[in-house]
Amino acid sequence: MPDQPVVNISVITPKPERFAEFMELQLAQHYAVRGKVEGLIGGRLFRSREDRDVVLVTMFESEQAALRFARDERFTSHLARVRPLLERAVPGAYDVAYEVGSL
Repeated sequence: MPDQPVVNISVITPKPERFAEFMELQLAQHYAVRGKVEGLIGGRLFRSREDRDVVLVTMFESEQAALRFARDERFTSHLARVRPLLERAVPGAYDVAYEVGSL
């Protein structure tokens, strides 16, 4: 059976006084790795209208591709930079149940 895409979804709550700083680092990370992550199909970052939480959604070609990036220095060093800015982060891995339209 061929590998199936895996979606990583993280609900992230930065410390209120660090929200803007978190967003700057997150956007810098996006531009630094854009188009350079093997096996990454795509991603989205959603921010709440109240600037309280963000939802990060990334889709990889396979679980192996997601795990490879999770161990990548570009990702682990980014986590080290943003972790002190966070109240909490709840990550999870999901399989696609169905798709409608494009997102």
